[in-house]
Amino acid sequence: MTSERTRMRATTLVVGVALALILIPMVFDEPATDYQTLTVAGSGPLSSERVMALQAEIQQPLGQSPTVVDFDQAVPATDLIDRVRQLASEVDADGYNAQDGTRFGEPILQEMTESSRVLAVLVDQSNDVTEARALREQMRGQGYEAFISAAKLEVGGENSSENIVHRVAIGPLLSHTEAEEMRDDVSRANNVNARVVEMSQ
Repeated sequence: MTSERTRMRATTLVVGVALALILIPMVFDEPATDYQTLTVAGSGPLSSERVMALQAEIQQPLGQSPTVVDFDQAVPATDLIDRVRQLASEVDADGYNAQDGTRFGEPILQEMTESSRVLAVLVDQSNDVTEARALREQMRGQGYEAFISAAKLEVGGENSSENIVHRVAIGPLLSHTEAEEMRDDVSRANNVNARVVEMSQ
């Protein structure tokens, strides 16, 4: 019975102390700020003298205005447009050179002359790009630097499979003698009628 009373007194004491810790600070707290009526010191309306001074400060000149560089000085003259027009006149709508029929960006192969400096061995040509690729891989498998250069048979003609020829060639070569020897070796080994041509681009 005594222990029950002691326990009750201890519980009451703990609850009383807890309430005191909560309520006593609330008594000494300042009232909450009313933000609707809050005023900041010095935030009243500006005097007319201050308004005039601010207006005069705003209207003062900014000093020397920055100079705008002339367009011709900022953008140097270029012949880019003329070069694009020239290129458009040299290449047809399908991307083939209007003069020799070679697809733009691929090596140009043409008949060799005495003045030819860069040469290639034209192994064979085909209208079927798959056959041309197979032959190119065959040549590469034999250790040759083979490539494909597509061209139109009829310059300016319709871009159809019958009008496009895919030429498989090896090059570049700088020696006429070396080119002729390679032509003979390739012809014998692959049963083709290879020939030496001039290579450019």
